[in-house]
Parts: sequence; structure tokens; C-alpha cells
Amino acid sequence: MFITAMIGLATAAGLAWAGGRAPSPAPAGIMDEGTFVISLGGKQVGAEKFSIRSTEDNKVDAQAQIELHVEQAGKTYDFRTSPKLVMGAELEPETYAWTQKGAQSSRLEVDFRTSPARARYHTVEGDDDVRDFNLPKGLIVLDDNVVHHYQLLVYQFDRVASKKQTFPAFIPQEALPGILNVEDLGTEQIEVADTQRELQHILVSSELARIDLWVDKDRRLQRVLIPAAQLEAVRKK
Repeated sequence: MFITAMIGLATAAGLAWAGGRAPSPAPAGIMDEGTFVISLGGKQVGAEKFSIRSTEDNKVDAQAQIELHVEQAGKTYDFRTSPKLVMGAELEPETYAWTQKGAQSSRLEVDFRTSPARARYHTVEGDDDVRDFNLPKGLIVLDDNVVHHYQLLVYQFDRVASKKQTFPAFIPQEALPGILNVEDLGTEQIEVADTQRELQHILVSSELARIDLWVDKDRRLQRVLIPAAQLEAVRKK
């Protein structure tokens, strides 16, 4: 895909929560929904309509409908993707499903409840690829082209009272484990959608990338910026 989460390869075995402290419980009654407008190089290329909610069986369900319009070699390709991540009460991933329709169709499913976790990929060529992964506790799922996964990262970050934390991460579409460093840079005035706003700046970094997040006072993600990819996603008012 043309946009990637860009976590980077690294060993995640034995990784612990920052500060050696147990995380606090996940926020109860999670309910967030909205739309992110996605731009690449200053040009709008799509949108993501997402929903994150707590369920009656004490799970957290996060899903989205994403439409992307990609120009390559003078041609425009339309992609429609549908990611769905189900997490337990402590925000640990349980299952993940992703489908893509359009110029290239494919799908994948990952079951994190087994040890090792098992991923099944149905490739654009029509083949099935099954892989097993030994993944640590406290895992962050951060898939390609899925903006609301950064909101889930913010939820995880808020569970420990530390301004610098490290998380194991996994990119399902790339079949890549990795390590994320997350740091609270404080409040700042920035322009979002032609409006000056005071937002909290959270820096996410890896061996290969810098990802900037801004959240409001309610910890709702408002803007994502990946400078190296010239990618920006802004929550629609």
C-alpha cells in the first residue's frame, strides 16, 4: 500500500511497560466515532469513517470504512478497506480482520488469542498465506492506512502516568513486529483545518519514522502527521 505505518523492525520479546508499573484499567464506556480526512502531499486522497465502542460483553470494538483514491503512473485507483479490531477489557488485541476491495482485492485475519498468534492472508494473487507470530503482552496493533488505530494508541498511552513509554507493536498487513517510543511533548497552539487550536502533542517514533499526534482535552485524536510520507489526517468537524 502507498501509505504505511512505518514502525520498523525490532525485537519486541520481553518488552515491559515504561517505568515498570502495571497499567491502570482501560477507560470504561469507550465511545468515539467520526471521520478523518486523509491528505497526501497536501492533496486530499480519501477519508476514514470510524467507530470505537465498548460492548456489552466487556470488549472494545474498533472498526472503520476507508476510501482512498491513489494516483500512480497517471492513473487513479480506488481502494475501499474495512478494518475491524476486537480488544479485551485491558485493550489487549483479540482478533483483527481487514478486507480491501478495488483495483486490488485481498483480506487478512489475525487471531491474537492463540500462542503463537496466527495470521491468515488472502493475497491479491488469490493465494493463502498462513503465518505464526510470537508476540508479547501489551501489544499495539497499528495497521497500514488505518488512522483510528492511533486513537487506540492514545488510550494505551494514557493508562500509565509516564510521559515517555515504549510499546511492542504489530503491523498486520506487513506481518511486521516492532517497537514504538511514545512521548508527551506538552500542549501547543497549532492550526488544524484553518483553525488555531490548543492541543496536546504526542510524538510516536521508531527506527524508521516519526509520527506526530495531536489530541484535544478529551484525549480525542484531532490530527496525525507523518512528515516523511507527507501524510496528514485531520478529524472532520
